[in-house]
Amino acid sequence: MRSTDLAKVDLNLLVVLRTLLETRSVTRTAERLGSSQPAVSRSLAKLRHLLDDRLMVKSASGMMPTLRAEAMLEPLASLLGSVETFLLKPEFEPAGTDRVFRIATTDYGALAILPNIAARFAREAPNASIQIVSFSRDVSRTLAEGQIDLVLYSDNPVPGSFRTRELFRESFVSLVRRGHPLLDQIRGGKDALPLKIFTAWPHILVSVFGGQGGPIDTALAERGLKRHVALQVPYFATAAVITAASDFLVTMPSRAAHQLAPRLGLTILKAPALVKPWGYRLLWHERSHGDPGAVWLRRLVIEGVRSARAGLADSQAQ
Repeated sequence: MRSTDLAKVDLNLLVVLRTLLETRSVTRTAERLGSSQPAVSRSLAKLRHLLDDRLMVKSASGMMPTLRAEAMLEPLASLLGSVETFLLKPEFEPAGTDRVFRIATTDYGALAILPNIAARFAREAPNASIQIVSFSRDVSRTLAEGQIDLVLYSDNPVPGSFRTRELFRESFVSLVRRGHPLLDQIRGGKDALPLKIFTAWPHILVSVFGGQGGPIDTALAERGLKRHVALQVPYFATAAVITAASDFLVTMPSRAAHQLAPRLGLTILKAPALVKPWGYRLLWHERSHGDPGAVWLRRLVIEGVRSARAGLADSQAQ
């Protein structure tokens, strides 16, 4: 048995052979394949040399396959069917998938994004699930390795080369419990908190990675001011719960605040304009850019954010 160097085999020849076996005619094969009779005849000659068999022979009723060629018809159809399936672009049906989508984010990202997509996700992909992975310093590595599908992140620099899509611009607001004594010191609450009042009360600092202070503390220091951080936690939701049970003040991104305040009886106040608005974005790796499931999830997030933004604008207008 001689071996065949597949690198030298033209798969188009197998397509010609299958059509010849089906039509038993060089003329009809050429018509079906949109080719010419001489081209089909040349392909047949190459096939005869490759397979060391006459394959198609003349008879009174036209061309007939040799016994070997006739035996090839079924496995050839199966082989080419497998090749065609292999070359098809994969499809994704949300309704039929049980895929687990992994998103790396902080609890802020979960608060800002998940309420906007949860109902639609459950409706369109009832057997799928979302797993939130803790945001870590090696998130770029886990994204590149395919351990996570998406990252929700601010517009801070990210190592590595990733695809990005800005979802919205974000800014800080402050929260206090209803009935907080601070509320008696301000008029109506439509203006930003005066720095004197802002720094007079104990604060909760939310720091995902730990460390002393944050962008607000840096901005205060530039003005020669300082706030008293009475408590430091890594989660915005935890900070909000504690704020509701104390006289502490917490400052956090507005979208998280609007999710938490109504549920916990908190009052939202305009924070001092210490930090400029920043972007919040979606990150994914090039390797998953064309994956149909990942494309569907990204579209779900983007459309959910757009819908929530429109709803927020309507509520503010009222």
